[in-house]
Amino acid sequence: MSEGSEAAGSKRHAAACGADRLGALPDDLLLDVLSFLPSPYAVRTCVLARRWRNLWKGVPALRITPATAEGFHGPSALNGFVNYMLLLRDRVPLRVAELNSFHGNDFDAAVQYLELWVRYSLSCRVAKLCVASDDEVERWLLPKGLITSEHLRYLELTWVTTEHDLDFSSCRSLVDLKMEFSSIYCDRITSPSLKRLSISECRFLGDVRTQISVPNLTSLLLDDCTQRTPLLESMPLLVDAIVVLPNCSDYCRNGYEVGDCGDESCWGCSNCNYGENICVVLQGLSSCTNLQLAATSKHIHKKLVEMGASYDLEKQPLVLKDLTVEVNFHEGDEEIHKVLDVLSSYGLPPEKIIIKQYPKIGI
Repeated sequence: MSEGSEAAGSKRHAAACGADRLGALPDDLLLDVLSFLPSPYAVRTCVLARRWRNLWKGVPALRITPATAEGFHGPSALNGFVNYMLLLRDRVPLRVAELNSFHGNDFDAAVQYLELWVRYSLSCRVAKLCVASDDEVERWLLPKGLITSEHLRYLELTWVTTEHDLDFSSCRSLVDLKMEFSSIYCDRITSPSLKRLSISECRFLGDVRTQISVPNLTSLLLDDCTQRTPLLESMPLLVDAIVVLPNCSDYCRNGYEVGDCGDESCWGCSNCNYGENICVVLQGLSSCTNLQLAATSKHIHKKLVEMGASYDLEKQPLVLKDLTVEVNFHEGDEEIHKVLDVLSSYGLPPEKIIIKQYPKIGI
């Protein structure tokens, strides 16, 4: 036998051994592996061999990632693929569903079937659901009462608009909620089971403050949110909180003590559903153990100082002695000393205040 024939035989033997090793794996293990792939790639495995022909139908994951959506030539192509895949797929329970719309000019076409995909995922008892309408200008309007499932544990909403209250009382297993780049008009966000809440780069645009009722929360992140500061109801189990609110209306800017100051331009009072001139951020976080207050500008420092000057501790008790607070500031921020005075006036010992200066950015 020639050297060339021997080499070819060796390659065939190696390929056969590789096929045998892969074929020896049980279906459950193969399905686990396929669940980490974007759905189009998982579907394409049907051409590998007869055994793989229908294996993708039992994959416990739907993954339409932003990169996946960009691989299609327009929203019609993406929508057609996903709809056909859901039609042929076995209705096995889903561990995760990542649902991203197509990013393009035709927004209505891009989000046309997003609600259908969410309902399908919930009907398959999805545990982790991530939904995003991939558009920086428009937001997908989240239908009223859409998110209802006793199996859902993790929910992520990106680039959406919420006009109706987000009541997750029926989602009894929900422990994680993450919202990003969204417009929040609703009056209430409610969940008796939620443990971790993250709201980043969202706008609170409702006529009244959005009341957040999450009594079992242990971890909170409010990062770079704008407009009307949400009203945080009692969170007695809260351990860690990070609050970065560079441009939020937190209290009456006119120093009005009770009710509405009457100034329509004052977002702290206009249509206020709280009734008193108090800092809704500190009031809601008073049970927290570890609190980090960070400011990307001087505005939050100034508001905290101004609020502290008129806050009546006898009428509105707020004790922070059990709290550890981290205050981050930029070099040259003259308000930092006043902030420390305000925190001390609430009974916070100096040893409980951690002061950190942001690093200088080289030019």
